[in-house]
Amino acid sequence: MSAGADDRRWMRLALRLARRGTGSTYPNPSVGAVVVKEGALVGAAHSAATGGPHAEVRALREAGEAARGATVYITLEPCSHFGRTPPCTDALIAAGVAEVVFGLRDPAPHAHGRARALLEGAGIQVREGLLEASCRRVHAHYLHHEATRLPFVTLKSASSLDGRIACLSGDSRWITGEAARARGHRLRARHHAIAIGVSTLLTDNPSLTVRLARGSDPVPVIFDTHLRGALASPRPDLLRPGTLVVHGPHASAEARAALVESGAAGIEVSTGRGGSVDVLAALQALGARPIRSLLVEGGGRLLASFLAAGAWQRWYHFQAPRILGEGLPLIPDLRWESVAEAPHLRVIRRRILGEDMLTVLAPPENSAG
Repeated sequence: MSAGADDRRWMRLALRLARRGTGSTYPNPSVGAVVVKEGALVGAAHSAATGGPHAEVRALREAGEAARGATVYITLEPCSHFGRTPPCTDALIAAGVAEVVFGLRDPAPHAHGRARALLEGAGIQVREGLLEASCRRVHAHYLHHEATRLPFVTLKSASSLDGRIACLSGDSRWITGEAARARGHRLRARHHAIAIGVSTLLTDNPSLTVRLARGSDPVPVIFDTHLRGALASPRPDLLRPGTLVVHGPHASAEARAALVESGAAGIEVSTGRGGSVDVLAALQALGARPIRSLLVEGGGRLLASFLAAGAWQRWYHFQAPRILGEGLPLIPDLRWESVAEAPHLRVIRRRILGEDMLTVLAPPENSAG
């Protein structure tokens, strides 16, 4: 579509709003919407938390009567079906807007172009494709899940300069500084769920909440092949209602009963060649719930299992200017015979956070990850 500077300006505002809401609207995408009348902003919003009004409805309410004859910029095709809320297309038609500009078609089967036909049938001009690449990036979690039925997987790790995630004693607090830890909590707030392995559960008894940033707490997911956590005494705090525990088929009856007693929900999947939970089977089960995105935080063996399976889309690695020597390695049990065999990951960006370095990576170009 042809677009002027003003069009791009308003869609960029919608994109900023969409980013601001990401993490609070799962399983729905966080959409940004902007209402413009005669060159002036009269309404702007992102989607409300799950069950609340969508971005278009919130922006139209803010605009009030000024919405009549206005142009509405939306990052994703407006919904045209009844879900938890009525269709946004109905709200746009009722408001009497003159034009709707959206960046990206919704790939969901109940959408995918249906909104355009409904809006044009009501006499509203429709343009699509404005800043489409940027809209794809802001809705990457939703689009990946719709295309694959698997969560968008982000790996997150923090290590010393010599690639250690803890001292030999197990102490890891804190390898990185405050700025890096705050960035890690913002990552938590942007993801639907957060995963750790049972060793991290038993060693650290983490809360996995968003404390150093604004946002919603992700759904805790524990990878625990034999349900060791359920039998631990005292029981880890994370084993509670709302937590998902992915385990293998050979967990004992005693451990299964203890898990039920805790209130956490068990998800049984097959095990892989090494006897641990099969990562791809776990992602299929989580995607079916549906978990849209998953932040994998640790420990090293869980990180290694996702890397070995090629089951990831982004990797955020924080590196501190410390030397830990004979500590716990970042990625245990992964081996290649030569440098040529080792995967060459793509660097998306690098950033200094205080004294630490953040590197954001993507899988190799020839990877399906």
